[in-house]
Amino acid sequence: MYKKYILFALLSAASTPILAQKANVQGIVRNQVSKEPFSNVRLVFEKNQKTVVTDSKGNFNLPKLNSGEETILITGGNIQETKITVQIPTSGLLKMEDIYVLPSTDNDNMVQLSMAADDLLDDDNESFDQNIAAKIILSNDVYVNKIGYQLSQFRFRLRGYNNRYEQKYINGVHFNDQLRGVFNYASIGAINDLTRNGDEDNAMDASTFTFGSIGGSENINMRASTFAKGAKATATYTNRNYYSRGMLSYSTGLMDNGWAFTGLIGGRYADKGYVEGTFYKNVSYALSIEKQFQQGKHSLSLVTFGSPVERGQQSGSFQEAYDLLDNNLYNPNWGYQDGKIRNSRVVTAYDPTAILSHIWKIDPNTKLTTGISLHYGKYASTALNWYNGPDPRPDYYRNLPSYFTDSITNQFYTNLWQSAKVSQVDWDNLYLVNKLENKINDGAAIYMLEKRHSDLLESSFNATLNKTINEHAKLTLGIGAKGSQSQQYKTVADLLGAEYVLDIDKFSERDFGQNTGQSQNDLLNPNFKARKDDIFGYRYNINIKSANAWLQNEYTYSNIDFFYATQLSYTSFQRVGYMKNGRFPTNSYGKGQEHHFFDYAFKGGMTYKFNGRHLLNAKISYQTKAPLANDAYISPRVSDFTFEDLKSAKIFSTDISYVFSLPKLNGRLSVFQTNFTDLISRQSYYNDAARTFINHGLKDMNQVNRGIELGLTYKVDNNWSIDLAATKAEYYYSNNPMGAQNSENGLINNEREMVYLNNYYVGGMPQTAGTLGIRYFVDYWFFGANVNYAGDMYLSKAPLRQLASNYSTINPYDPELDGAYHILTDQEKFKNSATVDLSIGKILYLKNRKSMNFNLAVNNVLNNKNIRTGGFENARLDITAANKFASKYYYMQGINCFMNVSYRF
Repeated sequence: MYKKYILFALLSAASTPILAQKANVQGIVRNQVSKEPFSNVRLVFEKNQKTVVTDSKGNFNLPKLNSGEETILITGGNIQETKITVQIPTSGLLKMEDIYVLPSTDNDNMVQLSMAADDLLDDDNESFDQNIAAKIILSNDVYVNKIGYQLSQFRFRLRGYNNRYEQKYINGVHFNDQLRGVFNYASIGAINDLTRNGDEDNAMDASTFTFGSIGGSENINMRASTFAKGAKATATYTNRNYYSRGMLSYSTGLMDNGWAFTGLIGGRYADKGYVEGTFYKNVSYALSIEKQFQQGKHSLSLVTFGSPVERGQQSGSFQEAYDLLDNNLYNPNWGYQDGKIRNSRVVTAYDPTAILSHIWKIDPNTKLTTGISLHYGKYASTALNWYNGPDPRPDYYRNLPSYFTDSITNQFYTNLWQSAKVSQVDWDNLYLVNKLENKINDGAAIYMLEKRHSDLLESSFNATLNKTINEHAKLTLGIGAKGSQSQQYKTVADLLGAEYVLDIDKFSERDFGQNTGQSQNDLLNPNFKARKDDIFGYRYNINIKSANAWLQNEYTYSNIDFFYATQLSYTSFQRVGYMKNGRFPTNSYGKGQEHHFFDYAFKGGMTYKFNGRHLLNAKISYQTKAPLANDAYISPRVSDFTFEDLKSAKIFSTDISYVFSLPKLNGRLSVFQTNFTDLISRQSYYNDAARTFINHGLKDMNQVNRGIELGLTYKVDNNWSIDLAATKAEYYYSNNPMGAQNSENGLINNEREMVYLNNYYVGGMPQTAGTLGIRYFVDYWFFGANVNYAGDMYLSKAPLRQLASNYSTINPYDPELDGAYHILTDQEKFKNSATVDLSIGKILYLKNRKSMNFNLAVNNVLNNKNIRTGGFENARLDITAANKFASKYYYMQGINCFMNVSYRF
């Protein structure tokens, strides 16, 4: 026993010098422009394989580092990536000189998010003493950062996912609305300077604030303490939807008394947009107040913002109309009234929002974040409506030359179009027709402008607990609840000189005879004469409730990291009708059936670290997801009917990635596949023959999204770097779903038929895409050039054209009709296309920590005006004249620019 004690003492003594070869490193990161501390900046100590994130005052502290030369990678969503080299001593404390980094030079119109995680902000947290978090490299994703913005002009979608699969949080509170499942970007329009900080998780990564989503998750941090002290004024010129933009913001920073204030006012304006007939009017505001107390243990934050906007819209049109006018940006929505331009489709939107959030640092390893929000989104869009009169839309197919078979009439209309006499809305004629009708029909409108409202009152609650158990394990728990009331109705916007509009469905009269009960839009208020601002046609609410709870465990070791998470959720929705529709008297008024869904989700991932620079990452997830109320109701404006046997969709997703970070080359190569089953969707269109709106719903629809992604950044030297981001993918339907047609005039009632979509591509986005960029930096000048490519883009299929019954009379031996069948059922593929973008920027450092920043981005410098970016098939068809009902298309604008000047003071 005595010999054992001697041996133990000798070993302990021998090991003491080895254990002592550790040092602590402290420092502060500052903004090279303003000299203020830079928060949310990530420092990666590559040789030691450790990482730390600066706190709200720019400080960092990393203990127990091995001695020797060390390379530090400094990165974050709001700075330019930088590398420095330091010599770490064998022991003691290395207090580094202030580190200065340049802010990001990306265009100011992007909502930039830093990649810092909230649970790493506490520099007293012992969790910093761990191997390098693979999440740091994975989140600094070249592919995601480059391809999303550069290819936005092609309507590119990451992995082909719908926007509802992207989650957005603000200060830890979930902000995807429950009706459509998407985030309202317009609500934060022109407050860009306050939406640049936050967390981001790609795909189904482990997260600090949410269970996650296949399309990624972002948490925008608008707490006042995260903004550096000072003011910033921004002026922008562009030739896009608006011409000018301005913002003025000021922040006190975190003051010694624990208070922080940040405010912003801004706006965007164009009396005449680049596309004829469009305009843009917008103001914006934001105020963030924060109080930290008990030495930063508690933080209470209140944020409020809003961005009311009014804008004139552009619509797609037929290729024939574009060719007649030699203008692929032709807009059929506008015309002259008394010599002035007037748009028939004007959107007004305002989503005032308030968020109250609290952070409680329970101990150095435990943090509780809670938040509540309330917002009331008011959205309305005007549109022409008509009763017993010709269709007033200028590009209505009967107004186009191709509608006329005789050459004389065809040429007559061709001349009219080319002289621009029929190519726009004839407002003066609409007034004239109403005036003449007034003498006969007691002032009832033939033509009118209606306003369709979609308001949403929504409140949310979220709470998240982040716990560092030890140097290897983390636990995250979260709960959430949300209540929404969607208010759908329409009002009279303009009677165009008439006295009133009679609130009946005149199209149902034609089909059902003179049965006034069936034609009434509201049996409780029959033959209502609606006047300016009166509600008519339809009015209903959809009430939606949801709750969820989730758990996540993360484990980190020297060569392997892994995590798993699970979630349980509940969703319910119910329609409440305020009008008793004459076509559906027993199924339109009052409270409808309440629908309930219980869902679950699981995800897991593992990262194998060959060393600090090479990683292999794999993730897998499975979840059930309740249908959106916006899709579940077949004809919600007139009835409570939903799809039969409503059920949750199933989503199975997996991806494998090789990630590397070398001194000069960083990148990721990934393969992914996502299988969707039991999806539902609804397409609504106006049927000229039935003179009513048709709702065509699809049920039990399956879809596959799979592909390969590559992202690379090569740093040639301190001045030059090269970026590449590219994907080759397939997004297609993998079965033939059941469809059901219903008309709002009651003529068509739940006509069920299989829709043949199997192996057709999902339309509306490129499935092969990429961007190659070169960047150059010298003396605070920044130059960039990108070549962008988009291919394998398909036109979305109209379900009506995929019904076997439409082709039952076709003689397979008749070559003419067989050709029509192929024209109507084949899927149109757009031409592959490419654009070139250039950018230049300059930062000027002025006295007293002031600075100016100039940025100019010119997109599509080759002025290619023939790039189709989307469209849709006409829902009508004629097998004897396959080209009679053509598709509508959208085109990319030609050369366009974005010039931005900002002044920090």
